[in-house]
Formats: sequence, C-alpha cells, structure tokens
Amino acid sequence: MTAVLLADDHPTVRAEIRADLEELGYRICAEVGDADAALAAALRERPALCLLDVRMPGDGLVAARAIVARVPETRVVMLTVSSDRSDVDAAVEAGAVGYVLKDVETTALASALATVLDGGIVVPR
Repeated sequence: MTAVLLADDHPTVRAEIRADLEELGYRICAEVGDADAALAAALRERPALCLLDVRMPGDGLVAARAIVARVPETRVVMLTVSSDRSDVDAAVEAGAVGYVLKDVETTALASALATVLDGGIVVPR
C-alpha cells in the first residue's frame, strides 16, 4: 500500500479525505494539522505522497518547500480550497507536483494521485 501523509488543520476535512484515500487503497501513515508537524511526520515516515493544505498554520507552502528539500523521494501534492493562480504558481515554485482542489471527485483524485506517483505533474490550467 502506498503511504500518504495528510496535513490539514481541519479534523473533519482530514477525516473525509482519509476515508476517500483509504477507499482508493492508500495507507495514511500520518495525519497532522500544521506545517511543522507535516515536516516532522515526513522526515519520520518518508511517505510516497504528502497531501498538504496551502492555508494551514505554519503555511503549507513552507512545509512543501521543506519536505521537497529534505525528503526528495516524497511527492508533494497541495490539496486545498484555493483556486487562486498565485497559490498554484507558489506551490509549483515550492516543489509541489500536484495541486488539487478539496472538492474534487474521488475518481479525479485517484487519477491525479496516480499521475503524480507515475512521475507526472497535476496542476490546474
């Protein structure tokens, strides 16, 4: 099973995303609510994927940059409500290889994560 770190400051959102990911066959190796905890969990768990909220305490983009630098084998995907182009651009600059909105259908999330795990990039146009 592919290990996923899930970082979002809203426990109910994490629970919903966790349920979707587990239904898709992913294993949640850590679930955290802020950027510092995301980096610590990524260093400890070395997951295949990190799903990070852009706007969580400590800044998801800061976490993305640090995880990409310190755990380069991990693919970072921003999972957020922000469709703001500047957030997308900042995420790519931080090293994220995916940018997915939280209201994404489970099948589209599955496709995006498969693309990222296969070495592709998923960002809105």
